[in-house]
Amino acid sequence: MSSDKPIEAVMPLYKKIYLDIKQQIQANKLQSGQKLPSEQFLCEKYQVSRITVRKALKLLTDERLIVTVQGKGSYVNIKKMIGKLDQIQGFSEFAGSRDQPSKPKILKREILKNAAIAKELLLAEKADLVYIKRLFEIADVPIAIDEAWLPAERFPDLLVKIEADSSLYDYLERKYHEIPTNSYREISTVLPNAKQTEILKLNKVVPLFDVNKTVYNQFEQPLEFSHYVVRGDEMTYTVDSSADSEFHLNNKNKEQEKN
Repeated sequence: MSSDKPIEAVMPLYKKIYLDIKQQIQANKLQSGQKLPSEQFLCEKYQVSRITVRKALKLLTDERLIVTVQGKGSYVNIKKMIGKLDQIQGFSEFAGSRDQPSKPKILKREILKNAAIAKELLLAEKADLVYIKRLFEIADVPIAIDEAWLPAERFPDLLVKIEADSSLYDYLERKYHEIPTNSYREISTVLPNAKQTEILKLNKVVPLFDVNKTVYNQFEQPLEFSHYVVRGDEMTYTVDSSADSEFHLNNKNKEQEKN
């Protein structure tokens, strides 16, 4: 015997609440990181029991739309950016390509010498290097700290010409006709040190992706060596199974000179 009741009438109440909150999140009425109303408020709003509200919240949690912090409540899950490890593009190009334009700030720039970095760039130990340190923000939230070293002899005016919001790779291609075509990365996770905590304005301990990257030009010459850290709660990296990659355990402590 078929029922003449509309589908909505037979939908469980918890699923209606789940769909309503999900729609608000998708429409950005409830924004990333925003706290949801309390369970008591939701009970009164939807005229249901606390058990029904919790079933709705569990569906939202299972879909990773919200996260629940014991003793504090539920929050709209932060939307992470997803990057591929085989991408060559810099952080500004990556964020812009996902309609999340970054807001870079130059923290430091200078000409220096660094024997270890010069070796990575296949240069003499005492070669002059252009050093640029930038902070990247998205929606006024500090996301990443990027340090880049490039051969000063090949790019003599880079230090004074590059602007905070300029794409480094676009500038090198336009000015010097050097095109980034390949890169090698080493990625690990670390806890932020005191300086990184200060620059990224962290009010809690957040794991960081710690990345060393060497970029090569169309002639297979090292173009740039960079070191950057990215907030692990704001970023996810993926690996393409068709790309060459290796995984290994850290078996010794490595220290890198930081500026």
